[in-house]
Amino acid sequence: MKMAKMVAPWKPMHIWFVGDIQWSGNPEAVATNHLKRTLQQALEDEQRGHEVRFILMGDYIDFLSPSNRSRLKSSNLYDTANDVIDQKAMSLTYEVAEMLAPIRGKVLGVVEGHHFHELKDGTTTDMRLCEMLEAPFFGTTGLIHIQFERVGTKSQGRIAATIWFAHGSGNGQTGYYPLMRLAKKAAEWEGVDVFAMGHTTKKCMDFQNKPYPRWANVPDLAHRKVILVGTGGYSKTYVLGAKQGQVERGGYAEQGMMNAAIIGSPVVHIRPFSTHGNYLGLEVAADPMAPLDEGLDITAEG
Repeated sequence: MKMAKMVAPWKPMHIWFVGDIQWSGNPEAVATNHLKRTLQQALEDEQRGHEVRFILMGDYIDFLSPSNRSRLKSSNLYDTANDVIDQKAMSLTYEVAEMLAPIRGKVLGVVEGHHFHELKDGTTTDMRLCEMLEAPFFGTTGLIHIQFERVGTKSQGRIAATIWFAHGSGNGQTGYYPLMRLAKKAAEWEGVDVFAMGHTTKKCMDFQNKPYPRWANVPDLAHRKVILVGTGGYSKTYVLGAKQGQVERGGYAEQGMMNAAIIGSPVVHIRPFSTHGNYLGLEVAADPMAPLDEGLDITAEG
């Protein structure tokens, strides 16, 4: 696990989750046009003066699964054979980097998935992708603390939002499976506003209220909202005319009778605000850009 803290200007920020591309070089198996449109749509908010950032959720190339990597390591191939395999894996990674080129320098963090290649020098294709995109690599799990800084006003100060993200695991096929996994994480962790998980290629969201007591002169109860996010993907489950060699046969997702992938990326909107007073609170809201008195408004949409 890796943690990072950043300071952001006092203006809206839109965080898009992109992952589960699983690029193998076959343009029919990946919704590349949809990915291109998604990135274009995301960056439109920059024209309004907003911050736009991305978190990458794993499985960028569809090269080797954990069991495949184990078999490859035990095969004792010649160095030249390993070199050829490295070159092919890097070729796919370069192609993914080209797809994601519009967001270079705008990625808050990258986690690894299950499908990647370990190169001879000890790095992985996911790590190399980070270098190409000028993005920090978080490994298995990331935790990012974003502090929005307000200066030059009576209500100077900082208000923060925290995002927990991981590629995820498991084989649940229901649309709400990621939410069940994340609900357990939300119960474990304190101080996190958004939990995000990839892996299942399911785009879904849920909102939870977490009550807490405030022991002032007059005790009362307050609550903060937590957003759970399944981050979708771009790898298709069913591909018309799919073949394995010369055989009319779908990929492993179709063969496993998995549900059709939910193509696309969800986005979390964070809006810092203060209309009066010196107090800056934190609010996680379900209604996009709802007018609030003061604090931090965090919303999401798929």
